[in-house]
Amino acid sequence: MAEKREDRPLLEVMMAGIRLPWYFATGVVAACLLILLALTFFLEQASIEDVTWANLRGPLLPLAVILYVLAIYPPMRKLKEGAVSSLVPLVEADRSARDAVSDAFSSPRKRSELISVLAGLLAWTVLSQPWQWVRSPLAVYAAAVDALMFGILGFVVLDGLDGTLRVSRMTRRHLKLDILDVSKLVPVANWSLAISMAFVGGISISIAFQDLGNLRHWQTFIFYAALISVALVIFFFSMWSTHGAIVRAKRAELSVVEENLSLAIKELRLTSGHGTAPENGSVYSGVTAWSAYERKLQEVPEWPYGAHAVRRLAASVLVPGAVYLVKLLLGWRL
Repeated sequence: MAEKREDRPLLEVMMAGIRLPWYFATGVVAACLLILLALTFFLEQASIEDVTWANLRGPLLPLAVILYVLAIYPPMRKLKEGAVSSLVPLVEADRSARDAVSDAFSSPRKRSELISVLAGLLAWTVLSQPWQWVRSPLAVYAAAVDALMFGILGFVVLDGLDGTLRVSRMTRRHLKLDILDVSKLVPVANWSLAISMAFVGGISISIAFQDLGNLRHWQTFIFYAALISVALVIFFFSMWSTHGAIVRAKRAELSVVEENLSLAIKELRLTSGHGTAPENGSVYSGVTAWSAYERKLQEVPEWPYGAHAVRRLAASVLVPGAVYLVKLLLGWRL
């Protein structure tokens, strides 16, 4: 059954109004914004010499960020839905209760979405103070695209935080987690990794559009270093709830194993002096089995991702640093 428009997040409802597939609609948005930019230069009565990167950098940065967000939104939402879907079957409840949990965690919150967009617009107004510099058609265009970017970013930030909090609340429920098969939590790790990589991608775009002089300031370096640190924190913070679920399940199972192993060892000691070899053999086999199971449990990783995920995250973090160094060392005025 197709998803009702009113049950979709706000960004999807807006894009659905174009009545085209998502990426075609994204292309339409890009074309419209570029046409409007060309019209503003026409209204400015600008010559071809005025169409320079210095004049285009300002309005093109928010355009690039908007298109970047629209491009990554569908796969990001798919990963988010996969994370929630992987957790719902683990909830200790009957099928109807699990369906109710799934609906509660998947349904958008229209009021919160509108507030997030308004918060983004308010942040843009406070930071930009457009009444001080909007004097020409090009400035009007730049202000409008900047406001649109901040509104979309406000929605995206809320969407990421809301999804992380929902997954965190779900993992704090009593989960029927098979401690020897934590692969069901891998979708949560993939989604968390994607959030961080998307954040790093946005940072790289921002660096690419920055003025070369600004990048030489130590304050700019510290600012971007802090943003990259935030991307790393986002990954590990979103992973913390699933880490806690694995640790709780592991400790509970180890407690059971230790209790049974202790009883088996006591029984082995009691029977070892009576010369009953067959009974000793079965008791010894029990001790061996419980000891092997204990070692198996202790080897279970407590984080739902492997070294490959850490390598991908580390590689993505190097991208904005590479863009930064290329612009500084080679003097590219991107």
